Amino acid sequence: MKKIPTYIISGFLGSGKTTLLLHLLKYCKSQQKKAAILLNELGSVNVESYLFKDENVFELLDGCICCSIQDDLIATLTSLLETHTEKPIDALFVEGTGVANPLEIVEVMASPPFVHSFDIQSVISMIDASSYLENQDIFTSKTVRDLLKNQIKGATTVVLNKVDLVNEKQLQKIDAKLIKLLDNNTQVMKTSYGNVDIGELLQKRSDTTVVSHKHQTGSCDDPRHSTCNHEHAHHHDHVQHASIKTITIQDVPSVTRRQLKKWLKSLPEGVMRGKGYIFLKDKPGLYPFQYSSNQVHIGDFPQKLEADPCIVLIGKDIDITTIQNSYTTQFTLS
Repeated sequence: MKKIPTYIISGFLGSGKTTLLLHLLKYCKSQQKKAAILLNELGSVNVESYLFKDENVFELLDGCICCSIQDDLIATLTSLLETHTEKPIDALFVEGTGVANPLEIVEVMASPPFVHSFDIQSVISMIDASSYLENQDIFTSKTVRDLLKNQIKGATTVVLNKVDLVNEKQLQKIDAKLIKLLDNNTQVMKTSYGNVDIGELLQKRSDTTVVSHKHQTGSCDDPRHSTCNHEHAHHHDHVQHASIKTITIQDVPSVTRRQLKKWLKSLPEGVMRGKGYIFLKDKPGLYPFQYSSNQVHIGDFPQKLEADPCIVLIGKDIDITTIQNSYTTQFTLS
């Protein structure tokens, strides 16, 4: 059986992975290629599933496929191969969560059950230019810095997104930091709104043997372990994920656009990503919204969804009680 060309998309919370994925799918359709998508979410609800309603999607929820639900990844890949024996897939896109280490995913896909079925073309890491320098700051938690480092080191292609939100001086600082982390073969593509040359992005840049070796020798940054074995590398990532929390708020009342924007922008700094759908007071229908990089976008049109309004927030070291209290004050008491 012909191997399935596979692309792993990683990137920290709110970096623009889903937007890029939509561009990739549009390109595949224009080329008459059949694509499949494996979507992973930390929360128990994928509030962006409406974006992929006509696509060939496999969802993995409530954990991270690089560690806590790695068994689910193995089961899903097995199922995908069984389902598509008669109708081959031209490309598989695997989108990890915002806190996934892509090399953990590569390791599963390059292991004996799958190495003859999936051909890893590229590990694409997205970076949010508007928050990268802040997330690299020494006052930022080591968790975030290590996660970003692993995502970038594991990449064969880096997409530096949201460059429209930074000035030239900030861009030069980002370049200087990236040079230290990347080898000479890693392609860096600068863009806004995930608009890149898709044909260029889909070039094969990955050598699985090199990537796997890179993983075994480089995924632990703990100075206490001069020879860090593979077992510890897994444990290290589990610790990293512990401070990243997902909060899902349901039974959301109707709100105004202004109310939602004001509340999202008032949340603690630790909240890095928000998404979901809500009822607006002045218009019928369920409206999707996105929050990242302190920017709020509420859809212009309602979605035809069989779903209840909900808000999903993802962040580091966030206090659930504080957020629930601010939510109650803003929405249920007003």
